[in-house]
Amino acid sequence: MKKIFILIIILFAISCKKEYSADGEYSAYEYEAYISKLIANRDTLEFTSNFVLSLDENIVNTLNEMNLIYELTPANIIESIRNRGALYQRIFSDNDDSLCNYLPKDGGYYDVNVTYRKYKDIIISQIEYPSFNKISENSMELVAVYLNDKWNLITINFLNI
Repeated sequence: MKKIFILIIILFAISCKKEYSADGEYSAYEYEAYISKLIANRDTLEFTSNFVLSLDENIVNTLNEMNLIYELTPANIIESIRNRGALYQRIFSDNDDSLCNYLPKDGGYYDVNVTYRKYKDIIISQIEYPSFNKISENSMELVAVYLNDKWNLITINFLNI
């Protein structure tokens, strides 16, 4: 009887398994919550460690076919944040128009737009934060690619609205 009960519990647990895969659309929303939390808590070290520093030429060509806006390289972004440059001011500073001041400390943002796309086995997610106050002139988009079983940032785009 005990073995039957254990078997039923195991079958129930298996049937309740998540229906999304690690590279599914839901994981893009989980990644947005994680990145939002890093930004809100001004964790620049962890944030910059999320960037993929080199992409295979085939991946770059596929991204170009997807018409992906590739405004800033990871090196530009990391250098700006280390030097507390324009990107740092826009994302992490104490300025009123800085993104970190508008994101909840526990991650996720209610008004974020997450686009999940898969093309030729390349998965990308474009995470767009809208203009978050009257001072802000642009919305900001973080672009991530799913590589080596995890999401990695590849660029930040500022979009005119």
